[in-house]
Amino acid sequence: MKRINQYILAIVAVFTLSCELDEPVDLNNPSFGGVLNDASIGQLNELVTGIVARASTGMGNYHDIVGVIGREIYRIDVSDPRWVGDLLGTGNLDNSAFYTGTNFSTRYNGVKTANTLISAVENTSVLTNAEAQGYLAFAKTFKAHALLFALNHQYDNGIRIDVEDPNALGAFTSNAAEGYDAIGDLLDEAAGHAANAGNSFAFGLTTGFDGFDTPATFETFIKALQARVALYQEDYASAATFVDQSFINESGSFDVGVYRVFANASGDRVNALFFPNNTNGTTRLVQNDWVTDAEAGDLRLSKASLRTSPATVITGQLFASYDAWNVKDQVQPMAFIRNEELILIKAEALIQEGSAASLAEAVILIDVIRTQAGGLPAYAGAVTQSALIDEMLTQRRYSLFDEGHRWIDMRRYDRLDQLPLDLTNHSVIRELPRPFNEVGVQGG
Repeated sequence: MKRINQYILAIVAVFTLSCELDEPVDLNNPSFGGVLNDASIGQLNELVTGIVARASTGMGNYHDIVGVIGREIYRIDVSDPRWVGDLLGTGNLDNSAFYTGTNFSTRYNGVKTANTLISAVENTSVLTNAEAQGYLAFAKTFKAHALLFALNHQYDNGIRIDVEDPNALGAFTSNAAEGYDAIGDLLDEAAGHAANAGNSFAFGLTTGFDGFDTPATFETFIKALQARVALYQEDYASAATFVDQSFINESGSFDVGVYRVFANASGDRVNALFFPNNTNGTTRLVQNDWVTDAEAGDLRLSKASLRTSPATVITGQLFASYDAWNVKDQVQPMAFIRNEELILIKAEALIQEGSAASLAEAVILIDVIRTQAGGLPAYAGAVTQSALIDEMLTQRRYSLFDEGHRWIDMRRYDRLDQLPLDLTNHSVIRELPRPFNEVGVQGG
């Protein structure tokens, strides 16, 4: 694993924020040019490994950023006050800060590795058509995933979709909707490749893909991602179709899904969202209202751990009593998407359809979440579209806590003004600024 990671890092280390690429030299591995010209299956599989690794890179920062802005957590770092300054909306957003350039670059490193695999597959003679289709399905799925995470941060600032040619970069999308449409199209392509990839892949995957490591089962993962993107597009009919084609199981384990996996061995990485309880100084804390707003007895409050004494968020002004405890050890896997989210996606699509029958069906799904995840009584509120949207967003708030959704959910429903503000000088950020490296660059 360490040698493969070094090879992938050699490819992506020279990929700048403006997506420029020079040919690297790695004395222990084939040249970059060699990968693009009649690559072997071994070389292609190293790229697959690299794509999986890139999909885990920077996930701690990504989730912390959306969690802080979405008022789920406080991220405290004694060496960097911007976590509780800039990101809590004090008017000091910096387009050269870690939360802009670093995360943007990390996501596009993943895009570049996926594009490399796509080009390599298209320029090799060692694959059957079905094998090639499998590689393309995998590469385009994770290219779309990387672009989605970049767009979630940038939103109406847009992102670049076309970065295949570093000398002719595509323009930024004009808004979030254009970006989500392009990502949806890319996932459509991935699903088409998976449907024509035969019965098995020519590459292996980590244990995080157990149950999703054949073309047919991997396609259900693609459909799950398509359902998520369709929600962002406000295409609720397509979301309903995609989610039914995914691995949704309304009576199954909520945690079935596709995962990033971690290890603490040399050359591997640990889950950056884990901090021991009662850590002071640099740590992750639960935003106060997440606990106080919950229904009494909600079992999902186990994702917060009461501290022995409150921690300081802002000296003399803001304190937190609970540690973030959704991640309980260094090697706990992190979901790309899991069954609990799919049930909530289906409920949302039904609510948006709006008929009496679909609202009644949505209540059944909400009760699956309320009773099994939350240990709460069945829903007893009004069975109207408005009331059920409120209830659905509440269930997403607690079921998907600290998984990167709250900020996005409240933004797509134009409810950012409903997120809690701890201090009078705080505000809620709508999108992060375009990285300074991209301002005034070709297409930017």
